[in-house]
Amino acid sequence: MTTRTTRIVLLTVFALATSLAGFAQLPCGVPNQIACLAWDGGSNLTASQNDTTIGGFGNFATTYQQFTFTQTWNVQSYHWVGGYFNPATQGPIGAWTLAFYDDNAGAPGNTIFSLVAGGNALETFVSNVNGFPIYVYEQDILGGFNMAPGTYWASVVPDLAFPPQWGWATATGGTGTGGFQCFFGSCAATGTDLNFAIDGTSVNSTPEPGTLIMLGTGVLGLAGTLRRKLL
Repeated sequence: MTTRTTRIVLLTVFALATSLAGFAQLPCGVPNQIACLAWDGGSNLTASQNDTTIGGFGNFATTYQQFTFTQTWNVQSYHWVGGYFNPATQGPIGAWTLAFYDDNAGAPGNTIFSLVAGGNALETFVSNVNGFPIYVYEQDILGGFNMAPGTYWASVVPDLAFPPQWGWATATGGTGTGGFQCFFGSCAATGTDLNFAIDGTSVNSTPEPGTLIMLGTGVLGLAGTLRRKLL
């Protein structure tokens, strides 16, 4: 191999590595960011989905991520990375349910705010990782809502007919214990963190709680957490 060819190959590898490193920082870096955990760049996906198929499974999986505020913030948008599996093909998401909860002894507690928004949360393709299409999402909260200092949880659930399944991608830089999932009525810690970013502005007022009517659960038959070693 000539010196020129070697240089071109090295530059190509460097550019690819740099691009992947940049992707792995998503969804962090949003304007007015007040909290985030970056996507780890992998293809581990934890199921969260409301199956809209007629006679289907309904809201069979809800996945949550924990976070903490040390001051009062007006939360204005939520951002996350996820993808498709079972099969690994993009599906038509019709709406998202974004909800926030207080903490109940290390698990999601009472709902303090919820939002059901039509559309696919500006679903934007990021990369194909180990055969799985990965996307970044964002959901604005019109007018925002106030959250006082404390520990909280957030969940994102797409309205999506099965198949395929949608999963929230894992994060890096956290404690490794911030994720939680309810799958067909069985709820437990995931042993991972899920990526997210929150933007907002500082306020001094106290928050007012919101409300949420959660969707139902379904029956058996789908994959809860996707791991590469299971493929």
